[in-house]
Amino acid sequence: MLKDKIRKKHIAAVLAASAVLILAAFAIGNGFFVGQPHAEKPKTPSVSIGCDRVVWDGTELEIIASTQNINKPMFNWTVDGKDAGTGQKLLGKFDKGEHRVMLTATFDNRMLTANQSTIVIDSGDGISIRDSSASKNQWGFQALYNGKKYGVKDVMVSVDSSQQSEVNECGFMSSKALMAGDHTWKAEYQGKTIASGKFNIKEVSEIKITGLDIASSYTAGSDVNAKIVLLNTGSTTVTGFEISTLAVNNNYAFMGDKAKKEFVDQYQTDLKPGVNYDIPIVFTIPEKVSGIRPSGKYTITVSVILNGQVVDKKIVNTMVK
Repeated sequence: MLKDKIRKKHIAAVLAASAVLILAAFAIGNGFFVGQPHAEKPKTPSVSIGCDRVVWDGTELEIIASTQNINKPMFNWTVDGKDAGTGQKLLGKFDKGEHRVMLTATFDNRMLTANQSTIVIDSGDGISIRDSSASKNQWGFQALYNGKKYGVKDVMVSVDSSQQSEVNECGFMSSKALMAGDHTWKAEYQGKTIASGKFNIKEVSEIKITGLDIASSYTAGSDVNAKIVLLNTGSTTVTGFEISTLAVNNNYAFMGDKAKKEFVDQYQTDLKPGVNYDIPIVFTIPEKVSGIRPSGKYTITVSVILNGQVVDKKIVNTMVK
């Protein structure tokens, strides 16, 4: 567990102060935040039965259909052109060799199809692994069969001395977040090593905002319980960073700096690659500021500053009514 070594000015005070100071500066009438209009894209129906795959002879295969934007579909499966059943799931054992699986989904007087190839083998010949960088702190592994991407079931990969992990149904897996430096990997299939290698993770210091949990509206006098979620997406341990919070009263943005309040909080941490860090936002919105009910539209910009540079920024809109 990450030991909390945080030394901070509580961000609750930041957002509370920004709201109070801005609201105290103006007599604000009731407002309602209106976001930019977005034309809603039509929801296209779709059906999928997953990736092409390779399985060992005698393996019971389960293929499950997934659908989007389809109401009460009826399914029909065929294998090599022959009826293989109905329902959302196909379950069974295939003979050795390559088989063509097709699903037909019927709904609302419409029909969609999905296709997939399944190859049944009794030898590991032709199975290999392609490795490459998956992110700034992860390495990726893709299973291949005769040089093509397949979801080879039961291929296991280990990195350094970590426990083996199985590639997913599309034959891909990525390592856990790793520290910068040299690493080794090994892949096994049916208990035999099929590939191994080395790779290097470059040194990168980086934090990203993965969540900014603030409601779109609040009522004067209510409690705010929200949070900022950070993730170390780099390959080094982060021992300190800053959070800059800029609050702007949209109703008075034309007045420039008078409608803005910015605060910077400093944090001391021991944040390792791939680890999340939550910053709570807890405060009460005052019912009145200088006798005036605080209400209005706000834009809050949260920036992460690492080694003196802004490395990520997120903007949230909210209102007090």
